[in-house]
Amino acid sequence: MERIIRRTLLAKASAARRYAKEAQMKAAYKRMKRAQYDAMLRDHHRYVAKIRDELVEDVKMGPLAPIRGRDAKDRIARDLPTADAMRLPEVPEPRKFFNIAVGDRVVILAGKDRNKVGVVKEVEPDTDSVKVQGLNVYPIRTPEYFEGLDGGDAPGMDQECSIAYTDVRLVHPIEDPKTGTLRDAIVKKVKITDIRKDLQGKRTWTRLVAFTGTEIPWPKKQEPEYEDQQCDTKRMDAEERTYVPTLLKPPIPEGVVDELRGKFSKFRDRHDREYIEQKIREDEEEKARKKARVVTPLMDINRKIRRDKIEKGKTQKLTSDILEQLGRTMAQSATPLLRERSKRSKILEDIERQEGAGFGFRPSLGQLPSRNLETPSASPPS
Repeated sequence: MERIIRRTLLAKASAARRYAKEAQMKAAYKRMKRAQYDAMLRDHHRYVAKIRDELVEDVKMGPLAPIRGRDAKDRIARDLPTADAMRLPEVPEPRKFFNIAVGDRVVILAGKDRNKVGVVKEVEPDTDSVKVQGLNVYPIRTPEYFEGLDGGDAPGMDQECSIAYTDVRLVHPIEDPKTGTLRDAIVKKVKITDIRKDLQGKRTWTRLVAFTGTEIPWPKKQEPEYEDQQCDTKRMDAEERTYVPTLLKPPIPEGVVDELRGKFSKFRDRHDREYIEQKIREDEEEKARKKARVVTPLMDINRKIRRDKIEKGKTQKLTSDILEQLGRTMAQSATPLLRERSKRSKILEDIERQEGAGFGFRPSLGQLPSRNLETPSASPPS
């Protein structure tokens, strides 16, 4: 059973590392797609400017102008991007509070429609962008099956493209303090208050104009109108109660619960009682097989020695006598540099005593290491 638990922990750790690596690769991929989109948009702008220069040149040349295409739109459609190519890439981390909703009035701060006010047609939190009705329109190459529909044969069509969230600002009427009349003002900063969640877990909040406290109401959503169809389920059939739960029987059968949990998954950390008992039984059988092995006398002695050491280590305590003995042993086995140095007067007394005895000078045991005190077995050669 311990092996099962260890395997589950290792599998979860490995999965967490794999998910973290995948998240890093995904963020790098999104940054690369954003760079490709910016490069494509720059090339498209240059191409459109080139086509416009050609049109100006054709007007100046008159009848001598070369034949380049039917009209300006057809020329531009020769290298138009698709709708998917014009879509901004997804951001690694979506904005926590997206303060622009469908129906808000905004002003564009960058691009060809700069300083123009329009109504938000669509919001895209994944790409951190919005689409404004009738603004930032670019020609888009349509699929082949679109050509010829509605009486047209042009290979391109005008469509609103996404605008970055940082390139738009909310427009809200604010009372003029001098005249007292309402006039449109660009909201530079939005303050968020009263963050709450409804029963479904959806988060909502109140928008205020910073430094003034004026509330910016959310635009009203138009409820879609539904018509009853012949294939729709009747209300009385949908509200009919066909199941009544009781305390005598679980609402979900045990077999279904086991299937939902993934009985053979390596990430499973909840097991049935029968499975746990089986694993415990297997562990006991493994221990019994190990005990039934042939044990030599040497193996028996080693086991006994290890067992005695374990028991002695458990029962033995550090008493004052043991600590005193440890300190004495440490002092005796210390290096010469750590031992107490002899005083100068004591060394001189030893020299005088040994010279008076006629033995010459021989250092005491506390002054030099033991290897220097050994008497040579033979005199050195003359």
